Amino acid sequence: MRIELSFFDLSVLIGITTGIVCSIILLKKSTIKKSNKFLALGILAFVWLNSKMLLLSLNLWEVHGFGYFPNSVEIAIPPLFYFYFLSIKNIDFKFKKKDWLHFIPFFISQMYSVIMYIAAMQTQIYSEKRLITDALFFNEAKNLDEYILMIMSGCYLYFGGIELKSFIKGLPKTNTKQDSEIKFLNILFFSLCTLSALHIINFTLNAVLDHSYNWRWDLHHSLIAAIVYYIAIIGFKNAEVILPQKNNNKENDVDISIIEKLNRAIISDKVYLNPKLTLKSLAKQLDISDTLLSSTINAHYQKNFRSLINEARVEEVKKRLLNGELDNLSLLGIAKECGFNSEASFYRIFKSETQITPKKFISNNLELSNSI
Repeated sequence: MRIELSFFDLSVLIGITTGIVCSIILLKKSTIKKSNKFLALGILAFVWLNSKMLLLSLNLWEVHGFGYFPNSVEIAIPPLFYFYFLSIKNIDFKFKKKDWLHFIPFFISQMYSVIMYIAAMQTQIYSEKRLITDALFFNEAKNLDEYILMIMSGCYLYFGGIELKSFIKGLPKTNTKQDSEIKFLNILFFSLCTLSALHIINFTLNAVLDHSYNWRWDLHHSLIAAIVYYIAIIGFKNAEVILPQKNNNKENDVDISIIEKLNRAIISDKVYLNPKLTLKSLAKQLDISDTLLSSTINAHYQKNFRSLINEARVEEVKKRLLNGELDNLSLLGIAKECGFNSEASFYRIFKSETQITPKKFISNNLELSNSI
């Protein structure tokens, strides 16, 4: 069997590939930002959904093993993004056992799809597969899924929108990265609303006109591919950006204590001298969650963990250079003692922090000492 890829197929495949790669990275970074996990799962759900359209577009639906492949993931998408918005609003959000109730429609529908797939696999003849699945009310069940999806989309977008709006409204202007994250959230919510509206229009037109127009569904899935590409790339780019949290007085007291402990770890304990220092290891040392530590650094210092530690390392290098340690150690030796792993990263970070190279810094201070 020869498979020919159209422009539509290629656009969907690009979206799928990008979505999978970025989702894996986001899942790995979920320790930094819990919302990354829900965003990754939401992207993967869209990827899984588009794979269904590819089966039809590539004429694989009637091929044994491909047709009726269990895929009811669209019902899981609304609650996934709802929990994404909740975890953005509250960095300490915890998914509880009762929250699984939101995914009961998905589990039921997916279980039914698996049963249909097993039943259809009894024969390799497509016409016989149709008879088997028709006897088990396959088309009626899929129509029911569509109605459930429309209801769920409306409800979750409504309540998710309320949570998102209440959180974004009144947020202080912070920095470019955090403003980019706010813009991303607004565009994401608008895109989800657009997809939901387009789905309702298509489903209604199919019912009224009594047959489907493929170009409408192709447009729908092309839009999904474009949105997957967008949210995967921007979500990956903002994977470590945490928006300021609206804390009450008690939480503010906790934040102050965290800042005090962090300052002590940096200034007194000089934790940055450890080249293997990570957000997770420092959070464990301070006895707080890595998510809370990351958000505190973002909110208080207006920078991420890595930038804060690198800044401390550069200051330590400068102090040692001014104290004349270059007489006993090479520049690279001093850099490594201050926590830098390699010469290349040291030169790059030093210039980024000071706007001059280490050698220029040494030269400037030698000139200054000679003039004195």
